[in-house]
Amino acid sequence: MTTQKLIKVAIPITGAEEIAAVSEVIRTGNYVSGQKVATFEQEFASYIGVSHAAAVNNGTAALHVALAALGIGPGDEVIVPALTFMSTVTAVLHQNAVPIFADIDPVSYCISPADIRKRLSAKTRAIIPVHLYGNAAELDEIMDIAKDFNLFVIEDCAQAHGTEYKGRRVGGIGHLGAFSFFATKHMTTGEGGIITSNNSEWIALSKQIRSHGMVGRDDHVILGYNYRMNEMAAAMGLVQLKKLDGFNAKRIKNSFTILTQLAQHPDKWYQVPELSDHVKHTFFWCPLAIRPEAGLNTKAVVKKLREMGIEVRHRYATPLYRQPVIQNLSPYPNGCPFTCCTEGISQNYKDLYLPNVETIAGNVIGLPNHPGLNQQNLDYIIEVCNSLY
Repeated sequence: MTTQKLIKVAIPITGAEEIAAVSEVIRTGNYVSGQKVATFEQEFASYIGVSHAAAVNNGTAALHVALAALGIGPGDEVIVPALTFMSTVTAVLHQNAVPIFADIDPVSYCISPADIRKRLSAKTRAIIPVHLYGNAAELDEIMDIAKDFNLFVIEDCAQAHGTEYKGRRVGGIGHLGAFSFFATKHMTTGEGGIITSNNSEWIALSKQIRSHGMVGRDDHVILGYNYRMNEMAAAMGLVQLKKLDGFNAKRIKNSFTILTQLAQHPDKWYQVPELSDHVKHTFFWCPLAIRPEAGLNTKAVVKKLREMGIEVRHRYATPLYRQPVIQNLSPYPNGCPFTCCTEGISQNYKDLYLPNVETIAGNVIGLPNHPGLNQQNLDYIIEVCNSLY
């Protein structure tokens, strides 16, 4: 057992500026959505390169509201990747729509445009590409598919704040973007989320949906939810947004330092990812794949690294279509949306087998790469990875 102090895989980076900003709001007594939220929306929209944004209380709510604003509902099918966090799928289910799983690209780990085409049906209404680990999905091809088949594209940018695809920031390329500001994201508001778009009507509708479907104080004109962002979160977000590019520069530098050094040892137990020239990868994860031929159990690798003082990420161990709520067709007691809202599902979840997802799921770990690391931390991570096994 090592005496090395544990190098955390991810930490929120906050300081005196965030404390001062939140304290200022607390002193005013104005806590509900107000001017801070409105300013944060304007500044975040400008950062992404769109004209409008609607802040909400978490990233899952952002996805849910985006789907609701586009009118996705019972009987509609939404194509999603099978390797990501479950929120991408549950947001679809919350709208009583049906998730249709597509395979991923084995290099980028993002949804495969070629496989999207295989999943299209007459009931398809939308595609949710996830920009996984800070990478970017192939949006040109995805937007072409959407145009050809009159579909909506909601970019799931929960892991990709500041990621660029061919010179444009993600979240501003699809019809809507959805971001999370969870504690360990590129930037944080503690909890929080935001929807981005150039379409003013969808954002206006999103703002209605997030606040009980209200117009004014008493008229509930559509089905809505209590998904509002509070003023303290927005105040913190305004400070964090100013730091985001600096945070990302450090994430990228740390990740390149680790991966460049590890790539010099091609016969090791790991596989360094290939990076695309047309994507500015912001490395929410510093991903490292375990080579199948190494014959290693990923959980054992994770345990060994922790014993050596290195915490790592290890999520998405199984394809999402293997989750019990999907396999059992049981998100709601009466079987909706699978049996009550549609005449048959365009996918048999129990027999589904997506080869790239099946190969990759559970075999990728994320090394520490957060902005708080120093060179000694990075050197130690590289040393341990090279000496392990």
